[in-house]
Amino acid sequence: MSYCTKCGAPRTAGGGFCTVCGAPQPPLTPAPPPEVASPAPAAFSNVNAPPALPPVTQKSGSGLRTFLIGAAVCLLIMIGLGVAGAIYAVHLAKEKAQGLLKQIVPSSTSSAGSPSHEPDANAPLPPPAASSFAPWQPTSSPAPSGSGPAPLKVGMLVVTAVADERGDYESMKQIVSIDASGTTLSYHSDKPKAGTGSSASQQETSVTRIVLPQDLDAAHDYAEVFGNTDPQSFPGTTAISASREVFSELQQKGVTPFSFRPDGLKGALGNLVSTFSSFAGIDTKDVGGVSLEKLSKEQCTLQKEGNGLFAFPVLLNAQPTTLPAVRAGCMTDDGPADFYILDQPDYPLMLSWKLGSGSQLQVIKITYPQEPQPRKTEAKPAPSAMEEQLKEKKKVDVYGIYFDFASDHLKPESTPVLEEIAGVLKDNPDWILTVNGHTDNVGGDPYNLDLSKRRAAAVKQALITQYHVTPERLSTDGFGASRPVDTNDTLAGRARNRRVELTRQ
Repeated sequence: MSYCTKCGAPRTAGGGFCTVCGAPQPPLTPAPPPEVASPAPAAFSNVNAPPALPPVTQKSGSGLRTFLIGAAVCLLIMIGLGVAGAIYAVHLAKEKAQGLLKQIVPSSTSSAGSPSHEPDANAPLPPPAASSFAPWQPTSSPAPSGSGPAPLKVGMLVVTAVADERGDYESMKQIVSIDASGTTLSYHSDKPKAGTGSSASQQETSVTRIVLPQDLDAAHDYAEVFGNTDPQSFPGTTAISASREVFSELQQKGVTPFSFRPDGLKGALGNLVSTFSSFAGIDTKDVGGVSLEKLSKEQCTLQKEGNGLFAFPVLLNAQPTTLPAVRAGCMTDDGPADFYILDQPDYPLMLSWKLGSGSQLQVIKITYPQEPQPRKTEAKPAPSAMEEQLKEKKKVDVYGIYFDFASDHLKPESTPVLEEIAGVLKDNPDWILTVNGHTDNVGGDPYNLDLSKRRAAAVKQALITQYHVTPERLSTDGFGASRPVDTNDTLAGRARNRRVELTRQ
Protein backbone atom coordinates (compact mmCIF):
# COMPACT_ATOMS: atom_id res chain seq x y z
CA MET A 1 0.00 0.00 0.00
CA SER A 2 1.29 3.52 -1.02
CA TYR A 3 0.07 6.94 0.22
CA CYS A 4 -0.08 10.56 -1.21
CA THR A 5 3.08 12.48 -0.37
CA LYS A 6 1.02 15.67 0.22
CA CYS A 7 -2.32 14.78 1.91
CA GLY A 8 -1.59 11.11 2.93
CA ALA A 9 -4.61 9.67 1.15
CA PRO A 10 -4.24 6.08 -0.15
CA ARG A 11 -3.05 5.96 -3.74
CA THR A 12 -4.62 4.04 -6.54
CA ALA A 13 -2.32 1.66 -8.32
CA GLY A 14 -1.14 3.15 -11.66
CA GLY A 15 -2.36 6.77 -10.97
CA GLY A 16 -0.01 9.76 -11.59
CA PHE A 17 -2.07 12.23 -9.43
CA CYS A 18 -3.72 11.96 -6.03
CA THR A 19 -7.47 11.42 -6.39
CA VAL A 20 -8.18 13.57 -3.27
CA CYS A 21 -5.97 16.68 -3.56
CA GLY A 22 -4.76 16.30 -7.20
CA ALA A 23 -1.08 16.58 -6.31
CA PRO A 24 1.28 14.82 -8.74
CA GLN A 25 2.80 11.58 -7.46
CA PRO A 26 6.02 9.70 -8.33
CA PRO A 27 5.53 6.44 -10.22
CA LEU A 28 5.16 3.28 -8.09
CA THR A 29 8.11 0.77 -8.09
CA PRO A 30 6.93 -2.87 -7.84
CA ALA A 31 8.54 -4.97 -5.02
CA PRO A 32 10.94 -7.60 -6.26
CA PRO A 33 9.56 -11.13 -6.18
CA PRO A 34 10.86 -13.33 -3.31
CA GLU A 35 13.94 -15.35 -4.11
CA VAL A 36 13.34 -19.10 -4.51
CA ALA A 37 16.28 -21.50 -4.39
CA SER A 38 16.70 -23.17 -7.73
CA PRO A 39 16.60 -26.98 -7.59
CA ALA A 40 19.72 -28.86 -8.62
CA PRO A 41 19.69 -29.90 -12.25
CA ALA A 42 17.97 -33.23 -12.72
CA ALA A 43 20.94 -34.64 -14.60
CA PHE A 44 23.12 -34.42 -11.47
CA SER A 45 20.54 -35.15 -8.74
CA ASN A 46 21.73 -38.74 -8.01
CA VAL A 47 25.37 -38.54 -9.04
CA ASN A 48 27.70 -39.46 -6.10
CA ALA A 49 24.89 -38.89 -3.63
CA PRO A 50 25.64 -40.70 -0.34
CA PRO A 51 23.10 -43.26 0.82
CA ALA A 52 20.61 -42.11 3.38
CA LEU A 53 21.78 -42.93 6.91
CA PRO A 54 19.40 -44.60 9.35
CA PRO A 55 18.43 -42.58 12.37
CA VAL A 56 20.94 -42.92 15.19
CA THR A 57 19.45 -44.82 18.08
CA GLN A 58 20.96 -45.51 21.48
CA LYS A 59 21.86 -49.18 21.85
CA SER A 60 20.81 -51.16 24.89
CA GLY A 61 23.21 -52.03 27.70
CA SER A 62 24.87 -54.81 25.68
CA GLY A 63 27.79 -52.58 24.74
CA LEU A 64 28.35 -51.56 28.33
CA ARG A 65 27.98 -55.15 29.50
CA THR A 66 30.57 -56.32 26.95
CA PHE A 67 32.94 -53.61 28.10
CA LEU A 68 32.50 -54.54 31.75
CA ILE A 69 33.05 -58.23 31.04
CA GLY A 70 36.20 -57.44 29.09
CA ALA A 71 37.44 -55.17 31.85
CA ALA A 72 36.76 -57.83 34.48
CA VAL A 73 38.67 -60.44 32.49
CA CYS A 74 41.61 -58.07 32.02
CA LEU A 75 41.57 -57.28 35.74
CA LEU A 76 41.53 -60.99 36.58
CA ILE A 77 44.51 -61.60 34.31
CA MET A 78 46.40 -58.67 35.81
CA ILE A 79 45.70 -59.91 39.34
CA GLY A 80 46.85 -63.40 38.37
CA LEU A 81 50.06 -62.11 36.87
CA GLY A 82 50.59 -59.88 39.90
CA VAL A 83 50.17 -62.78 42.32
CA ALA A 84 52.42 -64.96 40.19
CA GLY A 85 55.01 -62.22 40.05
CA ALA A 86 54.86 -61.75 43.82
CA ILE A 87 55.34 -65.47 44.42
CA TYR A 88 58.16 -65.56 41.94
CA ALA A 89 59.80 -62.58 43.63
CA VAL A 90 59.61 -64.41 46.95
CA HIS A 91 61.08 -67.46 45.25
CA LEU A 92 64.00 -65.40 43.90
CA ALA A 93 64.53 -63.77 47.28
CA LYS A 94 64.63 -67.19 48.90
CA GLU A 95 67.23 -68.40 46.40
CA LYS A 96 69.32 -65.26 46.96
CA ALA A 97 69.16 -65.73 50.74
CA GLN A 98 70.24 -69.33 50.36
CA GLY A 99 73.13 -68.20 48.17
CA LEU A 100 74.28 -65.70 50.80
CA LEU A 101 73.99 -68.37 53.46
CA LYS A 102 76.21 -70.70 51.45
CA GLN A 103 78.88 -67.98 51.34
CA ILE A 104 78.93 -67.94 55.13
CA VAL A 105 78.40 -71.63 55.90
CA PRO A 106 80.52 -74.14 53.94
CA SER A 107 78.31 -76.10 51.56
CA SER A 108 78.30 -79.84 51.36
CA THR A 109 80.34 -81.31 48.54
CA SER A 110 79.80 -84.23 46.26
CA SER A 111 82.21 -87.13 45.82
CA ALA A 112 84.03 -85.11 43.14
CA GLY A 113 84.60 -82.27 45.59
CA SER A 114 82.33 -79.76 43.84
CA PRO A 115 79.41 -78.11 45.65
CA SER A 116 76.15 -80.05 45.35
CA HIS A 117 73.22 -77.84 44.33
CA GLU A 118 70.74 -80.55 43.30
CA PRO A 119 68.73 -82.34 46.00
CA ASP A 120 69.40 -86.04 46.37
CA ALA A 121 66.27 -87.83 45.17
CA ASN A 122 67.16 -90.83 47.29
CA ALA A 123 67.81 -88.83 50.48
CA PRO A 124 65.55 -90.15 53.25
CA LEU A 125 62.66 -88.04 54.46
CA PRO A 126 62.42 -87.05 58.09
CA PRO A 127 60.77 -89.87 60.06
CA PRO A 128 57.04 -89.76 59.21
CA ALA A 129 54.37 -89.55 61.84
CA ALA A 130 53.01 -92.90 62.94
CA SER A 131 50.32 -94.17 60.63
CA SER A 132 46.76 -94.07 61.90
CA PHE A 133 46.04 -97.24 59.90
CA ALA A 134 46.85 -100.76 61.03
CA PRO A 135 49.23 -103.00 59.08
CA TRP A 136 47.52 -104.81 56.24
CA GLN A 137 46.46 -108.38 56.83
CA PRO A 138 45.38 -110.26 53.69
CA THR A 139 42.60 -111.99 55.61
CA SER A 140 41.08 -108.66 56.70
CA SER A 141 39.43 -108.18 53.31
CA PRO A 142 37.95 -110.41 50.62
CA ALA A 143 40.52 -111.72 48.14
CA PRO A 144 40.86 -109.18 45.35
CA SER A 145 39.80 -110.09 41.86
CA GLY A 146 42.20 -110.24 38.93
CA SER A 147 41.83 -106.51 38.27
CA GLY A 148 42.11 -105.52 41.93
CA PRO A 149 39.77 -104.73 44.82
CA ALA A 150 38.52 -101.44 43.32
CA PRO A 151 38.85 -101.63 39.52
CA LEU A 152 38.12 -98.75 37.16
CA LYS A 153 34.57 -99.14 35.81
CA VAL A 154 31.86 -96.98 34.32
CA GLY A 155 29.49 -95.85 37.08
CA MET A 156 32.12 -96.17 39.83
CA LEU A 157 31.42 -93.54 42.52
CA VAL A 158 34.28 -92.41 44.77
CA VAL A 159 33.26 -90.31 47.78
CA THR A 160 35.98 -88.33 49.53
CA ALA A 161 35.61 -86.68 52.94
CA VAL A 162 37.45 -83.43 53.62
CA ALA A 163 38.10 -82.32 57.20
CA ASP A 164 36.94 -78.73 57.66
CA GLU A 165 36.76 -76.63 60.82
CA ARG A 166 32.97 -76.50 60.43
CA GLY A 167 32.66 -80.25 59.90
CA ASP A 168 33.36 -82.82 57.21
CA TYR A 169 32.17 -82.13 53.70
CA GLU A 170 32.21 -84.58 50.82
CA SER A 171 33.30 -84.50 47.21
CA MET A 172 32.01 -87.02 44.70
CA LYS A 173 33.73 -88.27 41.58
CA GLN A 174 31.90 -90.65 39.27
CA ILE A 175 33.21 -92.37 36.16
CA VAL A 176 30.91 -91.37 33.31
CA SER A 177 32.62 -93.12 30.40
CA ILE A 178 35.81 -94.93 29.39
CA ASP A 179 36.78 -94.91 25.71
CA ALA A 180 39.64 -94.14 23.35
CA SER A 181 39.44 -90.40 24.13
CA GLY A 182 40.02 -90.97 27.83
CA THR A 183 38.26 -91.51 31.14
CA THR A 184 35.49 -88.97 31.70
CA LEU A 185 34.48 -88.26 35.27
CA SER A 186 32.02 -85.89 36.90
CA TYR A 187 32.91 -84.00 40.07
CA HIS A 188 30.58 -82.42 42.60
CA SER A 189 31.14 -80.84 46.00
CA ASP A 190 29.67 -78.16 48.23
CA LYS A 191 32.44 -76.73 50.37
CA PRO A 192 31.33 -74.76 53.45
CA LYS A 193 32.25 -71.08 53.25
CA ALA A 194 30.94 -69.24 56.29
CA GLY A 195 28.60 -69.53 59.23
CA THR A 196 27.55 -72.57 61.22
CA GLY A 197 24.49 -74.74 61.34
CA SER A 198 21.55 -73.59 59.26
CA SER A 199 23.29 -70.27 58.50
CA ALA A 200 26.25 -71.98 56.77
CA SER A 201 26.74 -71.23 53.10
CA GLN A 202 28.39 -73.43 50.50
CA GLN A 203 30.64 -73.00 47.51
CA GLU A 204 29.27 -75.50 45.01
CA THR A 205 31.56 -76.99 42.39
CA SER A 206 30.21 -79.13 39.58
CA VAL A 207 32.45 -79.94 36.63
CA THR A 208 33.40 -82.67 34.16
CA ARG A 209 36.98 -83.70 33.45
CA ILE A 210 38.60 -86.03 30.92
CA VAL A 211 41.80 -87.84 31.92
CA LEU A 212 43.72 -88.87 28.82
CA PRO A 213 44.73 -92.54 28.36
CA GLN A 214 48.43 -91.68 28.09
CA ASP A 215 48.22 -89.73 31.34
CA LEU A 216 46.72 -92.66 33.24
CA ASP A 217 49.77 -94.57 31.99
CA ALA A 218 52.62 -92.14 32.64
CA ALA A 219 51.69 -88.69 34.04
CA HIS A 220 53.49 -87.57 37.21
CA ASP A 221 51.27 -84.55 37.91
CA TYR A 222 48.24 -85.11 40.16
CA ALA A 223 45.50 -82.51 39.54
CA GLU A 224 43.29 -83.10 42.55
CA VAL A 225 41.83 -79.54 42.66
CA PHE A 226 38.60 -78.94 40.71
CA GLY A 227 37.05 -75.60 39.78
CA ASN A 228 33.97 -74.49 37.88
CA THR A 229 36.10 -72.55 35.36
CA ASP A 230 38.46 -75.44 34.62
CA PRO A 231 38.97 -76.59 31.04
CA GLN A 232 37.64 -80.06 30.35
CA SER A 233 41.08 -81.64 30.30
CA PHE A 234 44.51 -80.97 31.79
CA PRO A 235 46.96 -82.84 29.52
CA GLY A 236 49.84 -84.31 31.49
CA THR A 237 47.83 -84.85 34.69
CA THR A 238 45.75 -87.51 36.40
CA ALA A 239 42.77 -87.23 38.73
CA ILE A 240 41.41 -89.66 41.36
CA SER A 241 44.35 -92.00 40.84
CA ALA A 242 48.09 -91.86 40.37
CA SER A 243 49.45 -93.08 37.03
CA ARG A 244 50.61 -96.64 36.52
CA GLU A 245 54.16 -95.38 36.02
CA VAL A 246 54.18 -93.48 39.32
CA PHE A 247 52.97 -96.57 41.17
CA SER A 248 55.43 -98.85 39.39
CA GLU A 249 58.40 -96.60 40.18
CA LEU A 250 57.36 -96.37 43.82
CA GLN A 251 57.22 -100.15 44.06
CA GLN A 252 60.43 -100.84 42.13
CA LYS A 253 62.66 -97.84 42.95
CA GLY A 254 61.04 -96.45 46.07
CA VAL A 255 61.02 -92.91 44.61
CA THR A 256 59.39 -91.06 41.72
CA PRO A 257 59.06 -87.41 40.56
CA PHE A 258 55.70 -86.02 41.55
CA SER A 259 53.76 -82.75 41.49
CA PHE A 260 50.35 -81.62 42.67
CA ARG A 261 48.36 -78.48 43.27
CA PRO A 262 47.93 -77.66 46.96
CA ASP A 263 45.35 -75.73 48.92
CA GLY A 264 45.72 -72.08 49.82
CA LEU A 265 47.50 -69.44 47.75
CA LYS A 266 49.19 -71.84 45.37
CA GLY A 267 45.95 -73.73 44.79
CA ALA A 268 44.10 -70.48 44.05
CA LEU A 269 46.92 -69.41 41.75
CA GLY A 270 46.77 -72.76 39.99
CA ASN A 271 43.05 -72.29 39.25
CA LEU A 272 43.75 -68.75 38.05
CA VAL A 273 46.61 -69.91 35.81
CA SER A 274 44.37 -72.60 34.29
CA THR A 275 41.63 -70.08 33.59
CA PHE A 276 44.14 -67.58 32.21
CA SER A 277 45.77 -70.10 29.87
CA SER A 278 42.39 -71.36 28.67
CA PHE A 279 41.08 -67.83 28.01
CA ALA A 280 44.22 -66.41 26.44
CA GLY A 281 45.28 -69.58 24.62
CA ILE A 282 48.87 -69.34 25.80
CA ASP A 283 51.40 -71.76 27.21
CA THR A 284 51.85 -70.97 30.90
CA LYS A 285 55.08 -72.96 31.01
CA ASP A 286 56.94 -69.89 29.76
CA VAL A 287 55.46 -66.42 30.23
CA GLY A 288 58.22 -63.85 29.91
CA GLY A 289 60.77 -66.38 31.09
CA VAL A 290 58.67 -67.31 34.16
CA SER A 291 56.86 -70.64 34.49
CA LEU A 292 53.52 -69.78 36.08
CA GLU A 293 52.68 -73.47 35.96
CA LYS A 294 55.59 -74.36 38.25
CA LEU A 295 54.81 -71.51 40.63
CA SER A 296 51.27 -72.82 41.11
CA LYS A 297 52.30 -76.40 41.96
CA GLU A 298 54.26 -78.32 44.53
CA GLN A 299 57.02 -80.38 42.91
CA CYS A 300 58.81 -83.01 44.93
CA THR A 301 60.25 -86.52 44.96
CA LEU A 302 57.65 -88.95 46.24
CA GLN A 303 59.17 -91.66 48.41
CA LYS A 304 57.67 -94.92 49.57
CA GLU A 305 57.38 -95.25 53.34
CA GLY A 306 58.52 -98.70 54.48
CA ASN A 307 57.99 -102.01 52.74
CA GLY A 308 54.65 -103.03 54.19
CA LEU A 309 51.05 -102.22 53.34
CA PHE A 310 48.38 -100.57 55.47
CA ALA A 311 44.76 -101.56 56.02
CA PHE A 312 42.77 -98.62 54.71
CA PRO A 313 39.10 -98.50 55.88
CA VAL A 314 36.35 -97.77 53.35
CA LEU A 315 32.72 -98.54 52.74
CA LEU A 316 32.84 -100.70 49.61
CA ASN A 317 29.34 -101.03 48.19
CA ALA A 318 28.04 -99.93 51.63
CA GLN A 319 29.93 -102.71 53.42
CA PRO A 320 32.73 -101.79 55.86
CA THR A 321 36.01 -103.26 54.64
CA THR A 322 39.72 -102.50 54.38
CA LEU A 323 41.88 -102.15 51.28
CA PRO A 324 45.66 -102.64 50.97
CA ALA A 325 47.43 -99.29 50.67
CA VAL A 326 50.99 -98.11 49.96
CA ARG A 327 52.15 -95.11 51.99
CA ALA A 328 54.34 -92.45 50.35
CA GLY A 329 55.43 -88.95 51.20
CA CYS A 330 57.52 -85.99 50.10
CA MET A 331 58.74 -82.62 51.36
CA THR A 332 57.23 -79.40 50.01
CA ASP A 333 57.68 -75.71 50.71
CA ASP A 334 54.56 -75.99 52.86
CA GLY A 335 55.78 -78.99 54.87
CA PRO A 336 55.51 -82.77 54.44
CA ALA A 337 52.84 -84.27 52.20
CA ASP A 338 51.45 -87.71 53.01
CA PHE A 339 49.69 -90.09 50.59
CA TYR A 340 48.03 -93.52 50.76
CA ILE A 341 47.67 -95.22 47.37
CA LEU A 342 45.64 -98.35 46.65
CA ASP A 343 47.90 -101.37 46.02
CA GLN A 344 46.41 -101.93 42.59
CA PRO A 345 48.90 -101.51 39.70
CA ASP A 346 46.31 -101.07 36.95
CA TYR A 347 44.35 -98.34 38.73
CA PRO A 348 46.26 -97.03 41.80
CA LEU A 349 43.48 -95.04 43.41
CA MET A 350 44.51 -92.16 45.68
CA LEU A 351 42.92 -93.14 48.98
CA SER A 352 44.19 -90.36 51.24
CA TRP A 353 46.36 -87.29 50.97
CA LYS A 354 47.37 -84.49 53.30
CA LEU A 355 49.06 -81.67 51.45
CA GLY A 356 51.47 -79.83 53.70
CA SER A 357 49.56 -77.73 56.20
CA GLY A 358 46.37 -77.94 54.13
CA SER A 359 43.29 -80.07 54.55
CA GLN A 360 43.24 -83.83 54.88
CA LEU A 361 41.27 -85.71 52.24
CA GLN A 362 40.28 -89.35 52.55
CA VAL A 363 38.23 -91.72 50.41
CA ILE A 364 35.41 -93.04 52.59
CA LYS A 365 33.10 -94.78 50.11
CA ILE A 366 33.49 -96.62 46.82
CA THR A 367 30.30 -97.73 45.14
CA TYR A 368 29.63 -99.63 41.90
CA PRO A 369 26.32 -99.89 40.04
CA GLN A 370 24.37 -102.96 41.01
CA GLU A 371 24.76 -105.88 38.66
CA PRO A 372 21.50 -107.34 37.30
CA GLN A 373 20.32 -110.01 39.73
CA PRO A 374 19.45 -113.47 38.39
CA ARG A 375 15.77 -114.22 38.69
CA LYS A 376 14.54 -117.01 40.92
CA THR A 377 11.34 -117.11 38.94
CA GLU A 378 10.01 -115.27 35.96
CA ALA A 379 8.14 -112.90 38.25
CA LYS A 380 10.72 -111.69 40.78
CA PRO A 381 14.51 -111.22 40.90
CA ALA A 382 16.70 -112.33 43.76
CA PRO A 383 16.43 -110.06 46.84
CA SER A 384 19.03 -107.36 47.33
CA ALA A 385 21.32 -107.23 50.36
CA MET A 386 19.11 -104.49 51.80
CA GLU A 387 16.00 -106.62 51.46
CA GLU A 388 17.69 -109.68 52.97
CA GLN A 389 18.85 -107.73 56.03
CA LEU A 390 15.39 -106.26 56.56
CA LYS A 391 13.93 -109.76 56.37
CA GLU A 392 16.45 -111.37 58.72
CA LYS A 393 17.41 -108.57 61.13
CA LYS A 394 14.59 -106.06 60.54
CA LYS A 395 17.28 -103.37 60.39
CA VAL A 396 19.82 -102.08 57.86
CA ASP A 397 22.23 -99.12 57.77
CA VAL A 398 22.07 -97.26 54.47
CA TYR A 399 25.16 -95.31 53.33
CA GLY A 400 24.22 -94.36 49.78
CA ILE A 401 21.99 -91.43 50.70
CA TYR A 402 23.83 -88.09 50.50
CA PHE A 403 22.93 -84.62 51.71
CA ASP A 404 24.37 -81.17 51.17
CA PHE A 405 26.66 -79.94 53.91
CA ALA A 406 24.73 -79.12 57.13
CA SER A 407 21.47 -79.54 55.21
CA ASP A 408 18.56 -81.91 54.64
CA HIS A 409 18.72 -81.34 50.88
CA LEU A 410 19.27 -84.64 49.06
CA LYS A 411 22.05 -84.86 46.51
CA PRO A 412 21.29 -86.42 43.11
CA GLU A 413 23.77 -89.21 43.87
CA SER A 414 21.15 -90.57 46.32
CA THR A 415 18.86 -91.67 43.49
CA PRO A 416 20.04 -95.32 43.14
CA VAL A 417 19.49 -96.08 46.84
CA LEU A 418 16.12 -94.30 46.94
CA GLU A 419 15.06 -96.42 43.97
CA GLU A 420 16.24 -99.55 45.79
CA ILE A 421 14.21 -98.69 48.91
CA ALA A 422 11.12 -98.04 46.78
CA GLY A 423 11.65 -101.40 45.04
CA VAL A 424 11.91 -103.24 48.38
CA LEU A 425 8.64 -101.69 49.53
CA LYS A 426 6.96 -102.59 46.25
CA ASP A 427 8.09 -106.22 46.51
CA ASN A 428 6.91 -106.42 50.13
CA PRO A 429 3.57 -104.62 50.21
CA ASP A 430 2.86 -105.51 53.86
CA TRP A 431 6.06 -103.91 55.19
CA ILE A 432 6.05 -100.67 57.18
CA LEU A 433 9.44 -98.99 57.59
CA THR A 434 10.83 -96.39 59.97
CA VAL A 435 13.46 -94.04 58.55
CA ASN A 436 15.95 -93.03 61.25
CA GLY A 437 18.54 -90.29 60.79
CA HIS A 438 22.00 -90.35 62.43
CA THR A 439 24.87 -87.83 62.40
CA ASP A 440 28.44 -87.52 63.66
CA ASN A 441 29.19 -85.43 66.74
CA VAL A 442 30.35 -82.24 64.98
CA GLY A 443 28.04 -79.31 65.66
CA GLY A 444 26.54 -80.00 69.08
CA ASP A 445 23.75 -82.28 70.27
CA PRO A 446 20.69 -80.01 69.80
CA TYR A 447 21.69 -79.10 66.26
CA ASN A 448 22.54 -82.69 65.28
CA LEU A 449 19.29 -84.03 66.71
CA ASP A 450 17.27 -81.55 64.67
CA LEU A 451 19.35 -82.22 61.54
CA SER A 452 18.91 -85.99 61.83
CA LYS A 453 15.12 -85.63 62.13
CA ARG A 454 14.96 -83.30 59.12
CA ARG A 455 17.07 -85.64 57.00
CA ALA A 456 14.87 -88.63 57.84
CA ALA A 457 11.81 -86.58 56.89
CA ALA A 458 13.47 -85.60 53.60
CA VAL A 459 14.01 -89.27 52.71
CA LYS A 460 10.37 -90.06 53.45
CA GLN A 461 9.19 -87.11 51.37
CA ALA A 462 11.34 -88.18 48.41
CA LEU A 463 9.96 -91.73 48.53
CA ILE A 464 6.41 -90.40 48.61
CA THR A 465 6.68 -87.72 45.91
CA GLN A 466 9.14 -89.37 43.51
CA TYR A 467 8.32 -93.07 43.93
CA HIS A 468 4.67 -92.92 45.02
CA VAL A 469 5.13 -94.82 48.27
CA THR A 470 2.02 -94.63 50.47
CA PRO A 471 2.73 -92.21 53.36
CA GLU A 472 1.25 -94.62 55.91
CA ARG A 473 4.01 -97.13 55.16
CA LEU A 474 6.75 -94.78 56.37
CA SER A 475 7.50 -93.11 59.69
CA THR A 476 10.58 -91.10 60.67
CA ASP A 477 12.78 -90.35 63.65
CA GLY A 478 16.22 -88.92 64.36
CA PHE A 479 18.85 -89.58 67.01
CA GLY A 480 21.62 -87.10 66.19
CA ALA A 481 25.00 -88.36 67.37
CA SER A 482 23.65 -90.43 70.27
CA ARG A 483 23.97 -93.84 68.54
CA PRO A 484 27.40 -94.00 66.86
CA VAL A 485 28.59 -97.20 65.20
CA ASP A 486 32.22 -96.03 65.01
CA THR A 487 34.60 -93.49 66.53
CA ASN A 488 34.08 -89.81 65.80
CA ASP A 489 37.83 -89.19 65.99
CA THR A 490 38.56 -90.12 62.35
CA LEU A 491 37.19 -89.18 58.94
CA ALA A 492 36.22 -92.79 58.22
CA GLY A 493 34.52 -93.20 61.62
CA ARG A 494 32.49 -90.01 61.26
CA ALA A 495 31.46 -91.10 57.75
CA ARG A 496 30.07 -94.38 59.13
CA ASN A 497 28.16 -92.51 61.83
CA ARG A 498 26.47 -90.27 59.24
CA ARG A 499 23.85 -92.66 57.95
CA VAL A 500 20.20 -93.45 57.40
CA GLU A 501 18.85 -96.51 59.18
CA LEU A 502 15.80 -98.46 58.06
CA THR A 503 13.89 -100.62 60.54
CA ARG A 504 10.98 -102.89 59.75
CA GLN A 505 7.99 -102.78 62.09
